[in-house]
Amino acid sequence: MDIAEIRKKAKSQAQPDKAQPEAVPEAVPEAVPEQELAPGPDLVEEAVRTAEALVESDPEAVSGNVSIETTDSLDRIFSATDDLALATDESYAAMLQDQISAQSQDVSQYLAFHLNDEEYALDIKQISEIIKVREFTEIPRSPEFVLGIISLRGVVVPVFDLPCRMNLGSAEITANSRIVVCQSGDVAVGLLVDNINQVVTLVDDEVEPPPGVLSGLDREMVFGIGRYQGRMIILLQLNHVLDIELN
Repeated sequence: MDIAEIRKKAKSQAQPDKAQPEAVPEAVPEAVPEQELAPGPDLVEEAVRTAEALVESDPEAVSGNVSIETTDSLDRIFSATDDLALATDESYAAMLQDQISAQSQDVSQYLAFHLNDEEYALDIKQISEIIKVREFTEIPRSPEFVLGIISLRGVVVPVFDLPCRMNLGSAEITANSRIVVCQSGDVAVGLLVDNINQVVTLVDDEVEPPPGVLSGLDREMVFGIGRYQGRMIILLQLNHVLDIELN
C-alpha cells in the first residue's frame, strides 16, 4: 500500500457517517365505504337464527332483559290503565253533592267583628252586605239603640247601635266602623259595629251553648260560644237582636 492510498483511507475514516435516510411513512389505507363494511347476507342470517334459538330456549329471560321499543310511549301508558275505572261526570257530581251535604250539616261560617274589644259573630247566611257609615235620619221617640234610618238603593233600612243594643255603651264611630246589613225574614236592618274582623268557619263541635251565668236579655241574644284558633267568639241570635220589643 502506498502513501496515497494510506491518506485516502485515513480521510474516509475521519468523515462522519452519512445521515440515515428518513423513514418514509407508510401509506394510510383509504377509508372503506360503509357499504363494504356492512355484514354480508350470511352473517345476518346467522344472527337471526341465533336470536330465534335464544327466544325458543328461554322466552322469559329474553322478555325480562330485552326491551324492544316498538310501541309508542303513550300507547304503553294507556295499555297499563285498562283495568282502571275512570270517574264519569255523574259519579263526580254525586261525589261533590255528598261533600256539600256533609259540610252543610257539620260546618257553618260566621262574620266576626269587634264590639268594645270583644269579638262577636253572626251567621254569614243572614248578612246581605257590609257598607261604610253614612249619614242617618233620626226617628222621633225611637229606642236609644236606634240611630236612625238610611236609604239603601231605594229601600229604607233602620240602623241599630249594636254595642248599645248589647248594653255595652254607645258606639264610637271611627274610620274602621262599618254597618252590617242583615236580613231576617222580610226585615232588613243595619248593625253598627266597631270594625270587621274576618269570616270564620266553625264545626258544630266547636260551638258551645251560652254559659249559665248569662240571664235575661243577654242570654236571649246569644246563640252560643265558638272556639276558633284559641279565641272565644260570641255568636249572636239575630232575630232576638232585631226584635225591638225584646228589652
